Amino acid sequence: MSTVRHLFTPGPVPVHPAVLRAAAMPPLYHRHRRFAELMERVQARLQLLFESSNPVAVLTCSASGAHEAIAHMLHARGSEAIVCTNGRFSQRWAQMLERFGVRVHRVESAWGENISLDALEQALHNAPFAQSLWLVHSETSTGVLAPLERILPLVRSRAPEIIVCVDATSSIGIHPIRMDALDIDVVIASSQKGTGGLPGLGLVAVSDRVRAAFLLSPPTLYFDFHATLNALANGTTPFTPAVSLVAALDAALELVEQEGLPQRWERYEHQARAVRACLEQAGYHVFGECSSNAVTVAYIPEGIPNFVEELEHRFGILVARGQEDFRNILFRIGHCGWYTEEDYQALFHALATIVR
Repeated sequence: MSTVRHLFTPGPVPVHPAVLRAAAMPPLYHRHRRFAELMERVQARLQLLFESSNPVAVLTCSASGAHEAIAHMLHARGSEAIVCTNGRFSQRWAQMLERFGVRVHRVESAWGENISLDALEQALHNAPFAQSLWLVHSETSTGVLAPLERILPLVRSRAPEIIVCVDATSSIGIHPIRMDALDIDVVIASSQKGTGGLPGLGLVAVSDRVRAAFLLSPPTLYFDFHATLNALANGTTPFTPAVSLVAALDAALELVEQEGLPQRWERYEHQARAVRACLEQAGYHVFGECSSNAVTVAYIPEGIPNFVEELEHRFGILVARGQEDFRNILFRIGHCGWYTEEDYQALFHALATIVR
Protein backbone atom coordinates (compact mmCIF):
# COMPACT_ATOMS: atom_id res chain seq x y z
CA MET A 1 0.00 0.00 0.00
CA SER A 2 1.15 3.55 -0.71
CA THR A 3 1.74 6.07 2.04
CA VAL A 4 0.26 9.54 1.68
CA ARG A 5 2.94 11.98 2.81
CA HIS A 6 1.43 15.17 1.37
CA LEU A 7 -2.34 15.76 1.52
CA PHE A 8 -3.43 18.34 -1.07
CA THR A 9 -7.16 17.61 -1.16
CA PRO A 10 -9.68 20.47 -0.84
CA GLY A 11 -10.67 19.10 2.58
CA PRO A 12 -10.05 17.69 5.09
CA VAL A 13 -6.62 19.28 5.12
CA PRO A 14 -3.38 19.02 7.13
CA VAL A 15 -3.59 20.98 10.38
CA HIS A 16 -1.05 22.64 12.64
CA PRO A 17 0.42 20.39 15.39
CA ALA A 18 -1.09 22.72 18.01
CA VAL A 19 -4.56 21.82 16.71
CA LEU A 20 -3.85 18.09 17.06
CA ARG A 21 -2.52 18.61 20.58
CA ALA A 22 -5.65 20.51 21.58
CA ALA A 23 -7.88 17.72 20.24
CA ALA A 24 -5.93 15.15 22.25
CA MET A 25 -6.50 16.92 25.58
CA PRO A 26 -8.94 15.33 28.05
CA PRO A 27 -12.47 16.42 27.07
CA LEU A 28 -14.44 18.95 29.10
CA TYR A 29 -17.91 18.44 30.49
CA HIS A 30 -20.08 20.58 28.22
CA ARG A 31 -22.15 21.91 31.13
CA HIS A 32 -19.11 23.02 33.12
CA ARG A 33 -17.99 26.63 33.44
CA ARG A 34 -14.67 25.78 31.73
CA PHE A 35 -16.54 24.77 28.58
CA ALA A 36 -18.53 28.02 28.76
CA GLU A 37 -15.21 29.89 28.93
CA LEU A 38 -13.96 27.94 25.91
CA MET A 39 -17.12 28.74 23.95
CA GLU A 40 -16.87 32.42 24.86
CA ARG A 41 -13.30 32.52 23.55
CA VAL A 42 -14.24 30.61 20.39
CA GLN A 43 -17.17 32.96 19.80
CA ALA A 44 -14.98 36.08 19.92
CA ARG A 45 -12.46 34.54 17.56
CA LEU A 46 -15.13 33.34 15.14
CA GLN A 47 -16.57 36.85 14.94
CA LEU A 48 -13.12 38.09 13.90
CA LEU A 49 -12.91 35.35 11.26
CA PHE A 50 -16.40 36.09 9.90
CA GLU A 51 -15.77 39.85 10.11
CA SER A 52 -19.03 40.23 11.98
CA SER A 53 -20.56 41.17 15.31
CA ASN A 54 -23.32 38.60 14.72
CA PRO A 55 -23.47 35.40 16.80
CA VAL A 56 -21.74 32.40 15.22
CA ALA A 57 -23.25 29.03 16.10
CA VAL A 58 -21.04 25.95 16.39
CA LEU A 59 -22.94 22.84 15.27
CA THR A 60 -21.79 19.25 15.56
CA CYS A 61 -22.21 18.39 11.88
CA SER A 62 -20.62 19.17 8.53
CA ALA A 63 -21.33 22.35 6.58
CA SER A 64 -24.04 20.39 4.75
CA GLY A 65 -25.82 19.90 8.07
CA ALA A 66 -25.54 23.63 8.72
CA HIS A 67 -27.21 24.32 5.38
CA GLU A 68 -30.06 22.03 6.29
CA ALA A 69 -30.42 23.79 9.65
CA ILE A 70 -30.86 27.20 8.01
CA ALA A 71 -33.18 25.82 5.31
CA HIS A 72 -35.42 24.25 7.95
CA MET A 73 -35.49 27.50 9.92
CA LEU A 74 -36.39 29.67 6.93
CA HIS A 75 -38.67 27.71 4.64
CA ALA A 76 -42.09 26.12 4.94
CA ARG A 77 -43.29 23.89 2.12
CA GLY A 78 -44.46 25.97 -0.84
CA SER A 79 -42.22 28.94 -0.12
CA GLU A 80 -39.73 30.21 -2.71
CA ALA A 81 -35.96 30.66 -2.92
CA ILE A 82 -33.37 31.73 -5.50
CA VAL A 83 -30.21 29.63 -5.83
CA CYS A 84 -27.19 30.56 -7.94
CA THR A 85 -25.89 27.29 -9.41
CA ASN A 86 -22.47 26.99 -11.04
CA GLY A 87 -21.03 23.83 -9.53
CA ARG A 88 -21.72 20.73 -7.48
CA PHE A 89 -22.25 22.38 -4.11
CA SER A 90 -24.55 25.14 -5.31
CA GLN A 91 -26.57 22.46 -7.14
CA ARG A 92 -26.72 20.47 -3.89
CA TRP A 93 -28.29 23.40 -2.02
CA ALA A 94 -30.93 23.77 -4.75
CA GLN A 95 -31.73 20.05 -4.51
CA MET A 96 -31.86 20.28 -0.72
CA LEU A 97 -34.42 23.07 -0.80
CA GLU A 98 -36.51 21.25 -3.39
CA ARG A 99 -36.52 18.15 -1.20
CA PHE A 100 -38.00 20.30 1.57
CA GLY A 101 -40.83 21.40 -0.73
CA VAL A 102 -39.41 24.80 -1.63
CA ARG A 103 -39.94 26.23 -5.10
CA VAL A 104 -36.43 26.99 -6.34
CA HIS A 105 -35.61 29.59 -8.99
CA ARG A 106 -32.17 28.71 -10.37
CA VAL A 107 -29.66 31.26 -11.66
CA GLU A 108 -27.64 28.82 -13.75
CA SER A 109 -24.08 29.24 -14.99
CA ALA A 110 -21.81 26.65 -16.58
CA TRP A 111 -19.23 24.90 -14.40
CA GLY A 112 -16.07 27.01 -14.45
CA GLU A 113 -17.99 30.25 -15.02
CA ASN A 114 -19.01 32.82 -12.46
CA ILE A 115 -22.52 33.87 -11.47
CA SER A 116 -24.17 35.98 -14.16
CA LEU A 117 -25.19 39.29 -12.61
CA ASP A 118 -27.67 39.92 -15.42
CA ALA A 119 -29.31 36.54 -14.85
CA LEU A 120 -29.37 37.17 -11.10
CA GLU A 121 -31.03 40.54 -11.58
CA GLN A 122 -33.62 38.90 -13.84
CA ALA A 123 -34.31 36.21 -11.25
CA LEU A 124 -34.83 38.80 -8.53
CA HIS A 125 -37.36 40.50 -10.83
CA ASN A 126 -39.13 37.25 -11.78
CA ALA A 127 -39.33 35.86 -8.24
CA PRO A 128 -40.60 38.72 -6.06
CA PHE A 129 -41.87 36.30 -3.40
CA ALA A 130 -38.54 34.51 -2.92
CA GLN A 131 -37.65 34.56 0.76
CA SER A 132 -33.98 33.66 0.43
CA LEU A 133 -31.06 33.79 -1.99
CA TRP A 134 -28.33 31.13 -1.81
CA LEU A 135 -24.88 31.33 -3.36
CA VAL A 136 -21.50 29.66 -2.94
CA HIS A 137 -18.62 32.07 -2.39
CA SER A 138 -15.84 29.64 -3.34
CA GLU A 139 -17.16 26.72 -5.41
CA THR A 140 -14.84 23.87 -4.45
CA SER A 141 -15.84 21.75 -7.45
CA THR A 142 -14.71 24.36 -10.01
CA GLY A 143 -12.35 26.82 -8.30
CA VAL A 144 -14.60 29.84 -9.01
CA LEU A 145 -14.86 32.69 -6.51
CA ALA A 146 -18.12 34.67 -6.56
CA PRO A 147 -17.68 38.48 -6.39
CA LEU A 148 -19.64 39.22 -3.21
CA GLU A 149 -18.70 42.90 -3.37
CA ARG A 150 -20.64 43.17 -6.65
CA ILE A 151 -23.44 40.72 -5.92
CA LEU A 152 -24.63 42.08 -2.57
CA PRO A 153 -25.18 45.71 -3.68
CA LEU A 154 -27.16 44.42 -6.67
CA VAL A 155 -29.31 42.17 -4.47
CA ARG A 156 -29.98 44.84 -1.86
CA SER A 157 -30.96 47.38 -4.52
CA ARG A 158 -33.48 44.95 -6.07
CA ALA A 159 -34.70 42.96 -3.03
CA PRO A 160 -33.69 44.75 0.19
CA GLU A 161 -35.35 42.26 2.56
CA ILE A 162 -34.42 38.96 0.93
CA ILE A 163 -32.36 36.66 3.18
CA VAL A 164 -28.91 36.21 1.61
CA CYS A 165 -27.22 32.92 2.53
CA VAL A 166 -23.55 32.55 1.59
CA ASP A 167 -21.70 29.24 1.60
CA ALA A 168 -18.17 30.15 2.72
CA THR A 169 -17.00 26.61 3.43
CA SER A 170 -13.86 26.90 1.31
CA SER A 171 -13.42 30.68 1.46
CA ILE A 172 -13.55 31.56 5.16
CA GLY A 173 -9.98 32.28 6.29
CA ILE A 174 -8.83 32.28 2.66
CA HIS A 175 -10.67 35.32 1.28
CA PRO A 176 -12.36 38.33 2.94
CA ILE A 177 -16.02 37.68 3.79
CA ARG A 178 -17.02 41.11 5.18
CA MET A 179 -20.32 39.80 6.50
CA ASP A 180 -21.41 42.98 8.26
CA ALA A 181 -19.98 45.42 5.71
CA LEU A 182 -21.72 43.65 2.81
CA ASP A 183 -24.99 43.10 4.73
CA ILE A 184 -24.99 39.30 4.42
CA ASP A 185 -27.62 37.52 6.51
CA VAL A 186 -26.20 34.00 6.84
CA VAL A 187 -22.62 32.81 6.39
CA ILE A 188 -22.06 29.06 6.58
CA ALA A 189 -18.63 27.48 6.97
CA SER A 190 -16.96 24.54 8.69
CA SER A 191 -14.13 23.79 11.09
CA GLN A 192 -11.91 22.35 8.39
CA LYS A 193 -10.33 23.95 5.31
CA GLY A 194 -9.39 27.63 5.72
CA THR A 195 -10.54 27.71 9.33
CA GLY A 196 -7.62 25.41 10.12
CA GLY A 197 -9.42 22.94 12.40
CA LEU A 198 -10.48 19.32 12.20
CA PRO A 199 -13.61 18.21 10.28
CA GLY A 200 -16.89 17.75 12.11
CA LEU A 201 -18.21 21.20 13.03
CA GLY A 202 -20.55 23.46 11.09
CA LEU A 203 -20.17 27.21 11.69
CA VAL A 204 -23.13 29.53 11.06
CA ALA A 205 -23.25 33.30 11.55
CA VAL A 206 -26.73 34.85 11.46
CA SER A 207 -27.93 38.46 11.28
CA ASP A 208 -30.85 40.09 13.10
CA ARG A 209 -32.82 40.09 9.84
CA VAL A 210 -32.62 36.32 9.46
CA ARG A 211 -33.37 35.68 13.12
CA ALA A 212 -36.60 37.66 12.72
CA ALA A 213 -37.45 35.54 9.65
CA PHE A 214 -36.99 32.15 11.35
CA LEU A 215 -40.07 29.94 11.60
CA LEU A 216 -41.48 29.93 15.13
CA SER A 217 -41.93 26.15 15.09
CA PRO A 218 -39.39 24.68 12.64
CA PRO A 219 -39.77 21.01 11.62
CA THR A 220 -36.55 20.02 13.37
CA LEU A 221 -35.39 19.51 16.94
CA TYR A 222 -31.64 19.06 16.61
CA PHE A 223 -31.29 21.97 14.19
CA ASP A 224 -33.69 24.36 15.95
CA PHE A 225 -31.77 27.64 15.85
CA HIS A 226 -33.95 29.24 18.51
CA ALA A 227 -32.54 26.73 20.98
CA THR A 228 -29.05 26.98 19.47
CA LEU A 229 -28.83 30.74 19.84
CA ASN A 230 -30.37 30.74 23.32
CA ALA A 231 -27.79 28.19 24.46
CA LEU A 232 -24.99 30.11 22.75
CA ALA A 233 -25.87 33.19 24.81
CA ASN A 234 -25.11 31.07 27.88
CA GLY A 235 -21.86 29.67 26.53
CA THR A 236 -23.18 26.22 25.75
CA THR A 237 -25.09 24.13 23.20
CA PRO A 238 -28.55 22.50 23.30
CA PHE A 239 -27.12 18.99 22.85
CA THR A 240 -23.79 17.33 23.57
CA PRO A 241 -21.24 18.91 21.22
CA ALA A 242 -18.04 17.43 19.83
CA VAL A 243 -16.06 18.89 22.73
CA SER A 244 -12.62 17.83 21.49
CA LEU A 245 -13.30 19.36 18.08
CA VAL A 246 -14.33 22.64 19.73
CA ALA A 247 -11.01 22.66 21.61
CA ALA A 248 -9.18 22.01 18.33
CA LEU A 249 -11.16 24.82 16.69
CA ASP A 250 -10.09 27.19 19.46
CA ALA A 251 -6.42 26.33 18.83
CA ALA A 252 -6.88 26.83 15.08
CA LEU A 253 -8.56 30.21 15.59
CA GLU A 254 -5.76 31.28 17.90
CA LEU A 255 -3.33 30.68 15.04
CA VAL A 256 -5.54 32.76 12.73
CA GLU A 257 -5.57 35.53 15.30
CA GLN A 258 -1.79 35.44 15.69
CA GLU A 259 -1.16 35.54 11.95
CA GLY A 260 -3.75 38.21 11.19
CA LEU A 261 -6.43 37.91 8.53
CA PRO A 262 -4.81 40.22 5.93
CA GLN A 263 -1.53 38.33 6.20
CA ARG A 264 -3.39 35.03 5.98
CA TRP A 265 -5.29 36.09 2.87
CA GLU A 266 -2.02 37.22 1.29
CA ARG A 267 -0.31 33.91 2.11
CA TYR A 268 -3.04 31.85 0.48
CA GLU A 269 -3.03 34.09 -2.59
CA HIS A 270 0.73 33.59 -2.91
CA GLN A 271 0.37 29.82 -2.59
CA ALA A 272 -2.39 29.64 -5.19
CA ARG A 273 -0.36 31.74 -7.63
CA ALA A 274 2.69 29.52 -7.10
CA VAL A 275 0.73 26.33 -7.80
CA ARG A 276 -0.82 27.74 -10.97
CA ALA A 277 2.54 29.02 -12.18
CA CYS A 278 4.02 25.57 -11.66
CA LEU A 279 1.16 23.97 -13.61
CA GLU A 280 1.50 26.42 -16.48
CA GLN A 281 5.26 25.93 -16.68
CA ALA A 282 4.82 22.15 -16.79
CA GLY A 283 2.21 22.37 -19.56
CA TYR A 284 -1.02 21.82 -17.66
CA HIS A 285 -4.22 23.75 -18.36
CA VAL A 286 -6.35 25.18 -15.55
CA PHE A 287 -10.09 24.80 -15.71
CA GLY A 288 -12.46 27.71 -16.17
CA GLU A 289 -12.05 30.97 -14.31
CA CYS A 290 -10.01 29.44 -11.45
CA SER A 291 -10.31 32.55 -9.25
CA SER A 292 -10.48 31.04 -5.75
CA ASN A 293 -7.32 30.82 -3.66
CA ALA A 294 -8.73 27.77 -1.85
CA VAL A 295 -8.34 25.30 -4.71
CA THR A 296 -6.80 25.00 -8.16
CA VAL A 297 -8.71 22.92 -10.71
CA ALA A 298 -6.86 21.66 -13.79
CA TYR A 299 -7.27 19.17 -16.61
CA ILE A 300 -5.79 15.70 -16.22
CA PRO A 301 -2.94 15.42 -18.76
CA GLU A 302 -3.69 13.44 -21.88
CA GLY A 303 -2.32 9.93 -21.86
CA ILE A 304 -2.32 9.64 -18.04
CA PRO A 305 -5.86 8.48 -17.17
CA ASN A 306 -4.72 7.27 -13.74
CA PHE A 307 -3.02 10.59 -12.99
CA VAL A 308 -4.42 10.96 -9.46
CA GLU A 309 -3.48 7.39 -8.54
CA GLU A 310 0.03 7.79 -9.97
CA LEU A 311 0.63 10.93 -7.91
CA GLU A 312 -0.28 8.97 -4.81
CA HIS A 313 1.62 5.74 -5.54
CA ARG A 314 4.76 7.26 -7.05
CA PHE A 315 5.10 10.41 -4.97
CA GLY A 316 2.91 10.01 -1.89
CA ILE A 317 0.84 13.04 -2.90
CA LEU A 318 -2.94 12.94 -2.70
CA VAL A 319 -5.05 15.36 -4.75
CA ALA A 320 -8.76 15.11 -5.54
CA ARG A 321 -10.46 14.15 -8.77
CA GLY A 322 -13.01 16.34 -10.47
CA GLN A 323 -16.65 15.81 -9.59
CA GLU A 324 -19.65 14.38 -11.44
CA ASP A 325 -19.19 14.64 -15.23
CA PHE A 326 -15.66 15.98 -14.71
CA ARG A 327 -14.42 13.11 -12.53
CA ASN A 328 -12.15 11.67 -15.21
CA ILE A 329 -11.31 15.02 -16.80
CA LEU A 330 -10.16 17.26 -13.94
CA PHE A 331 -8.10 17.12 -10.76
CA ARG A 332 -8.20 19.51 -7.82
CA ILE A 333 -5.35 20.74 -5.61
CA GLY A 334 -6.39 22.18 -2.26
CA HIS A 335 -4.45 25.06 -0.68
CA CYS A 336 -6.30 25.38 2.63
CA GLY A 337 -4.06 23.23 4.82
CA TRP A 338 -1.06 23.82 7.02
CA TYR A 339 1.73 23.30 4.45
CA THR A 340 5.48 23.67 4.66
CA GLU A 341 7.86 24.71 1.91
CA GLU A 342 8.87 21.04 1.71
CA ASP A 343 5.26 20.07 0.94
CA TYR A 344 5.04 22.50 -1.94
CA GLN A 345 8.44 21.56 -3.34
CA ALA A 346 7.38 17.90 -3.32
CA LEU A 347 4.15 18.83 -5.12
CA PHE A 348 5.94 20.93 -7.75
CA HIS A 349 8.52 18.20 -8.38
CA ALA A 350 5.81 15.53 -8.78
CA LEU A 351 3.66 17.63 -11.11
CA ALA A 352 6.63 18.37 -13.34
CA THR A 353 8.01 14.81 -13.31
CA ILE A 354 4.80 12.91 -14.03
CA VAL A 355 4.20 14.60 -17.39
CA ARG A 356 7.71 14.16 -18.77
